Amino acid sequence: MTFNSCEDSISGDFNENQAPSTFLTIEQINREGDFRLSSQIEITWWGVDSDGFITGYEYAINDTSENSWTFTTRTDSTFILPITEGLAEDDVLFKVRAIDNDNERDPVGARLVFPIVNTSPRVSLNLTETPPDSLFSIASFGWSVSDLDGLGNISRTEIAVNDTTSGWVDVPFSQADDGRLFISLEFDNRTPGTKEADLYIGRSYSRGVDENNVPITVPNIEIDTENTFYVRAIDAAGARSNVESISWYVKPQNSNVLFINDDGSSNSLTKQAAHLVFLDEIGITPDLWLINTGEVTQDKIALSDQFPTVVDPTLKNTLAKWDHIYWISEDIDRNITYALDITSEFFAEGGSMFVNIPMKGISQRDEIFNFLPVDSIGYFDEGSIQTGFVINTNSDIVPEDGVSDVVARTQSRQVGVFPIKPIAGSTPLYTTDFRTTTLIGTTLDYTRFENIAVENQEGNLIYLSMDLTLINQNGNVPELLQDLLIGRLNFNQ
Repeated sequence: MTFNSCEDSISGDFNENQAPSTFLTIEQINREGDFRLSSQIEITWWGVDSDGFITGYEYAINDTSENSWTFTTRTDSTFILPITEGLAEDDVLFKVRAIDNDNERDPVGARLVFPIVNTSPRVSLNLTETPPDSLFSIASFGWSVSDLDGLGNISRTEIAVNDTTSGWVDVPFSQADDGRLFISLEFDNRTPGTKEADLYIGRSYSRGVDENNVPITVPNIEIDTENTFYVRAIDAAGARSNVESISWYVKPQNSNVLFINDDGSSNSLTKQAAHLVFLDEIGITPDLWLINTGEVTQDKIALSDQFPTVVDPTLKNTLAKWDHIYWISEDIDRNITYALDITSEFFAEGGSMFVNIPMKGISQRDEIFNFLPVDSIGYFDEGSIQTGFVINTNSDIVPEDGVSDVVARTQSRQVGVFPIKPIAGSTPLYTTDFRTTTLIGTTLDYTRFENIAVENQEGNLIYLSMDLTLINQNGNVPELLQDLLIGRLNFNQ
C-alpha cells in the first residue's frame, strides 16, 4: 500500500479586524442665551461594523478618561446632563463609542457638546397635608417638588422652622417619591421653651435618618406660640427653588386627659364650662380640643377641619399622647362617627375614654355600633300607637347593682333620647324611666330596656347616652363621674 502526502498551506494576506464606527443623530447644536436646551436631553446614536456586528456601546459625559465610560446595549436614552454647581448655563460634552463582536472599540467615537441652561426647581405645599390653625405635639407637612430639568436634577430638599438663616435641615429625597414628600415633626410640648423635633418620613411614620444613619432632628420649635414651617428644593447646579411656608400654633399639653368638645349647638361653650366644673371637682383639669365646626348633612358630618387633615399617622399618633379622652357632643352623627379609626393607636397604647352624647334614632346598621358597646336602640312594634321617647323631669338616673351609690336626677323634660341595649359581654351601668308618646296624646311606660350608660367588655370605654348637664338636679354629677372616670376608667390628671 502506498501513501502520498503534501505540504501545501493556506496562502494570502491576513485581514485584520476593522474597528466599528459610531454616529449621533445630531452632529452639531448652535443655541445660545434663551435658546439653550434643558438639562434633560434625549440622545440617540447608532454604530456600524464593516466586518462584523455591534455588540454594545459605551458613553461618557464630560470626563472621557478610560474609567469614566458606561456600557449599554441601547441606542437611545434620556440623560440629565450635569451643570457645574453655581452656574446657570454650561456646555456639556457627550461622547459615545461602539463596540464590535471582537470587543474592539471605535477609537474616535461620536461627540457632541450640548449647550444647556439650568431651570430652578419649584416646590408647592400640598394643602391637604398641612396642619390646621393649631395642634399639639405632632405636625405633618406634605409638599411637591418639580423641575423642568427632571426630578433626577434635584439634589435635596430642605426644611426649617422659624429660622431660615441657620436652621435649614436636609430631608431625604428619592426619585421614587415621584416628587411628593410627606414628613411629620414630633416634639415634647409638655414643658415651655424651644424644642427640637424628631423627623418622621412618610405615612409609615419611619424615623428619618441622614446618609450616615443618624436620626434627623429639626430645631427651633416654640411651645405655646405660633411657628412657621419653610420648605425649599436645591438642584444639582445649586439653584434654589422658591420657599413655601405655613404657620400654625403649637399648643402645650398639660394633662393626661384630653377634653374633646364636638358640640355644634349654640350653647356649646356653656355646656363645656359645665363639664369642666364637674371635672374640676374631681381633680381633673384637662387639655381642650374644640372640634365643633361643620354641620351634619346627609346623616353624617365630615371629619372636623380642626383635626389634622391626615388621619394616619398624624391624628392617630396625636390622640395617643393622652392616657384618657373625655368626649362630648350633642349629636351622635358628628365626629364620634370616626372614633373607631382615629382612636386605634390611643387604645393600643392603653388609653381609656368616656363618651357623653345623647342617643337618637339612627339606623341599626350605623357604623357607630362598631365602636360604642351598644347592641341596639329603643324601637316600637309595627302598627304601634307609640311615636317617640320622653324622659320626664325629676326622673331618677339609677345605677345597676354594685356600680355606684350615686343616684342622679333629671332637671328638665327630655324628648328624643333613645334607650340603649348593651352589647353582649358589656357592663350595664345606669338606667332611667323611659316613657313613650302616643298618637292619642298620652304617654306609656317603655319596658323593653331602659339603659343609658354602659361599659365595654375591655373596660376602657364608657358611653353615657344622656346629656350630663341635664341630669344634675341632685347636684351629684361630679360624684357620678368620680365613680365612672376614676373608679372604673382610672382617669388621672
